[in-house]
Amino acid sequence: MNFMTNPASFAATWIADWNSHDVEKILAHYAQDVIFHSPKVAIRTMAAKTFFTSRAEIRPYFSFAFEIRPKLQFTLVKICQDEKGMALIYHDETGATATELMDLNEQGQVMFARVLYDR
Repeated sequence: MNFMTNPASFAATWIADWNSHDVEKILAHYAQDVIFHSPKVAIRTMAAKTFFTSRAEIRPYFSFAFEIRPKLQFTLVKICQDEKGMALIYHDETGATATELMDLNEQGQVMFARVLYDR
């Protein structure tokens, strides 16, 4: 993991930016060429894609999340980390749990993400 990236600080800002519903702030956490995996990608794209390969591709995906879930809020549960990055475990406003595995680049941005859900 980028030694300049403090996991607790990154996680707090990431959660706050999601809770602000400001898509541009959220996207700033991700590299331009991020690879983003989530089972919801296939659902939202009607199986046309199973992952995204750029910040430009995830912008409408994240924006749509706020359209269908205007009360979306995350609460951080735990941070796990290794030399490549971290996993943020969090609850949403419905009580569902998600884990987002993130590999960070030298700038402290997410270059690879994989989201896992409990539902």
